[in-house]
Amino acid sequence: MDNKKNKSFEKILFKRPNFFPGLKATPNFWNDLEDYHYNKERLYNCLFNGFGIVPDFMSSLYVEVQKVRPGMVSLLINPGMAIDGYGRAVFLYEPEILVLDYKKYTLPCTVYITIRYNEQMEDFYKNNENFELQGYQHKREGCLLEVVSNIPDPDAYIEIARIRLADADRSGVTKVTSSDPTKFVVPKDNELDYRFIQWTSKTKRGISVFFQNYMLNVFDETEKAASGCYSILPVASLLNLQTISMTAKMIVQTSGAYFEDIVNMFYPMYNSDYQVVFEIAEYERKHPGEELGFITKDSYQDAREAVYMLGDAIKAFNATYEELDNILKLHTIVIDGLRKSVSEKEISTKDIMLMSTEMPKVLLFDDAHYTLVDTLLMGSKESLQMHDVRFIGCSYPTTSNETFTYPDGKAVNDVVKRWIGGQMKFSLRNVVKGNPILIVRRTDVYNGNYQVQVSFNGQNITTINIDGIDTKNRWRNYYFSIDRNMVTDFSPEVSFDIGEKGRDNSASIWIYQVL
Repeated sequence: MDNKKNKSFEKILFKRPNFFPGLKATPNFWNDLEDYHYNKERLYNCLFNGFGIVPDFMSSLYVEVQKVRPGMVSLLINPGMAIDGYGRAVFLYEPEILVLDYKKYTLPCTVYITIRYNEQMEDFYKNNENFELQGYQHKREGCLLEVVSNIPDPDAYIEIARIRLADADRSGVTKVTSSDPTKFVVPKDNELDYRFIQWTSKTKRGISVFFQNYMLNVFDETEKAASGCYSILPVASLLNLQTISMTAKMIVQTSGAYFEDIVNMFYPMYNSDYQVVFEIAEYERKHPGEELGFITKDSYQDAREAVYMLGDAIKAFNATYEELDNILKLHTIVIDGLRKSVSEKEISTKDIMLMSTEMPKVLLFDDAHYTLVDTLLMGSKESLQMHDVRFIGCSYPTTSNETFTYPDGKAVNDVVKRWIGGQMKFSLRNVVKGNPILIVRRTDVYNGNYQVQVSFNGQNITTINIDGIDTKNRWRNYYFSIDRNMVTDFSPEVSFDIGEKGRDNSASIWIYQVL
């Protein structure tokens, strides 16, 4: 509500009547009581309902051309309701004809069909015996319909249509037509124009804060799953799904969501779910040499079946919480199925040690979802500098580019740092305080059977046992975890200590965290 409208309430002092025995309720008393409620209604309308036509009430004051005669046009104004800038409800109860006499105007010009508040005294009570005890019983709240060449008071006059009157061939305005209000296009001359109508906002059904938080969690999980899957399988629909989920989350967090809006959020999300499921199958069909195996997994089949059910649920939506809950659950099944099929690999301790494939974006390990948040590459000068890699008290530190095999026979190339005695220290990046960390290190076990003492922020936390010697298949992956209580800053320091004379080496290091 702007300052001008605020001023209309400056002199109003809201006082509720207080009844007591012996109160003399005069006409002024009762009129003050009515004014109290009326002014409260106006204030509420200004603050919460806004200015303009009330949508979807009766015929929403829709203007039509009924008849064109020489010199004038008959306009049919359909019933409806509006709220003016002073918070007054403006009613048109029945259809009404308004005559536009365009001979009064110098063409070309624009004229405005307007409605404004008007009240009339009705139902006069006549008292022939005492003229002082008579008067009007009601104030009928209605409207005045007018055609004006300019709007004198924008808060009192509400535009319901306009016409650009023109006489191109100077033969007079021979035709005035209605336009389709559903098509928001520029009308021609002598055609009704609805583009500049202002509308109030209608109150819709809200949702509980618990359901809102549930939705935010679903959208957040969708965004993470789409991002993780795309890092492994670059199909465009995964990026679309990520964008849609981020947008839905932003809408709920900043603007809130009404009950009726939720299903509309899921129409584009369902479309992306559908595209993702079938683009994954198409990608795998076009890349047979990669042996992806996504679509053969049970989790993929679960996602595919759920996406069909999701489409049926959205199309049959009948505005109940039970149906919305079912839609959210089906979408969650789709997302969980895609994540387990594409980006999530459930592994054991042995699996980590022998994993020869590229480390996945997401690991399901020890009943927790770990996301890759950082990688230290020994062959990258930028990575070494960013992680502040240091060798303290070490002899003969060297760097070599090696291609060794894992026990499954797969050859993997990596850059290895080797050193004798002392410590290797480095700092982590991109970690979140208070969340558990899992660190995986690729190691050459040609000279095995030794121990590495691991410290985190100067505190000893575990010992890595490099057991055995393998001169044929030399790569192994060793891991250790860090409890959430120890993660107290954003760039903690890790140290590998092998004593004074031990030998150690490290290739790539992957840092995972539960997010």
